[in-house]
Amino acid sequence: MKIIKHSAAVLLLVCLFVVSISAESTVIPGLHHYVLDNGMELFVFENHAVPLVTIQITFRCGALAQAPETAGLFHLYEHMLFKGNKVYKSDSDFQAAMKEIGVTSWNGGTSTEYVDYYFTVPADKLGKGLEFWANAARYPLFLEDELETEKQVVLNEIKGYHNDPGRIYESAMNNHLFYLYPWRKDVSGPEWNVQDASRESMLAIQNGYYIPNNAALFIGGDVNPEQALALVNRYFGDWAQGSDPWQTGAPPHPFLKEDVFLYYGDESMYQGLMAVDLRLRGPDVLDDPKATYAADVWLMLLEDPHGRFKTNIFSKVPGVYRKELIDASYYTQRDGAAIYFRTYLVADGTENSTEQALLFKKAIIQEMNEIIKDPEYFSQADFNLVKTRLEDKQLLEMETASQLISSLSFWWSSANTEYYLGYIDNMKKITFSDVKNYIQKYITSRKMLLGVLMNPADLVTKSMKFKEAGFKEIQKANAFWWADK
Repeated sequence: MKIIKHSAAVLLLVCLFVVSISAESTVIPGLHHYVLDNGMELFVFENHAVPLVTIQITFRCGALAQAPETAGLFHLYEHMLFKGNKVYKSDSDFQAAMKEIGVTSWNGGTSTEYVDYYFTVPADKLGKGLEFWANAARYPLFLEDELETEKQVVLNEIKGYHNDPGRIYESAMNNHLFYLYPWRKDVSGPEWNVQDASRESMLAIQNGYYIPNNAALFIGGDVNPEQALALVNRYFGDWAQGSDPWQTGAPPHPFLKEDVFLYYGDESMYQGLMAVDLRLRGPDVLDDPKATYAADVWLMLLEDPHGRFKTNIFSKVPGVYRKELIDASYYTQRDGAAIYFRTYLVADGTENSTEQALLFKKAIIQEMNEIIKDPEYFSQADFNLVKTRLEDKQLLEMETASQLISSLSFWWSSANTEYYLGYIDNMKKITFSDVKNYIQKYITSRKMLLGVLMNPADLVTKSMKFKEAGFKEIQKANAFWWADK
């Protein structure tokens, strides 16, 4: 699954000029945008550096489209798309076709808010590549024997996830932060959902989400945009629209009603250190877009290793391992964005680890309140520098066509075309007052989730203190939302 930090990938979101039949060059040289009559969006990035073309098709679905009884099935569907269609009827035919086209790299992935598929081919195979993905996306067979085989592959993956300490911890944290609809953050789902999956359940996903008006096609490399548009219309233009799966949005994840405290023994943690992890619900991009722009500016303001934020936290919390490892982040989502504060503390017995963790939480709140109260916490020069850095980073996203396409796909999925059309302009308008409003609305007025990771050997003498302070121990038996079902 792809995890992209907002501050690093945001620069893609620049002003694109959109029309339904033709397109003009945008402020990203060589980038064009089209909308087919059936609602499918097409992005073409013209870059003749090497005679290769990357083709990616992305659908807005994944965990956010799940119910408890369908959790895990979008991941299974992703696997099944490689298992045969009306032209390439088996996995071996599928692989042979890619070899014949000259595929150099390929993959697919399921995330919380999208499913995507891509490969890179020689530029003169663009038509063959588009025909290949059109057949795969539009005409999968879902043969019973292939489905049963692939179920076992996916089940083995899931079993590995359910025994991985990092995933156990993340699942528990997500289940508490997104406590009302945790399955919308769980790509894997319970094993029995996958085991019971049928051809009918695959067809239901296809008819509901694998439709052109819920898809975008991204083409980048040694390509002529108008020729690409003609080929896309040939292979995808007669694909019939379906009902908009997002016409009625899912109910939003609520904010925490009370502070929650968790701890977990992870053998991968170094003895004598503990990771402290503070999380809150952030602004969802479609509900409060202005706050997401403010969050990006705020985040980059905090990144300075010698800045006031990290310096003050380092001085307020005893045992912080290294100042530069004090981290704040915000992950943009349309369905359950989150804000994170993290650091590592020395837990060698000279300090009370429970008090250290709670003091980190207290110090974060104090420092956020200081930002609100002090108009000189950040200077205008700080704001100008941050905005310039955000804008300049788009150059990094243009180094390769595949990198640009990957980022465009992510933002198309998690936001929408309209959101990133004016991203740079909107980001530049953010003021100190906007940052203050964001902090007040999403941080200082909210309840928080505090997680602590330690080596089990360290917890032998410290777990009782955590329990006395109201911390709940994460265990494999209680880490997953479906564990008691």
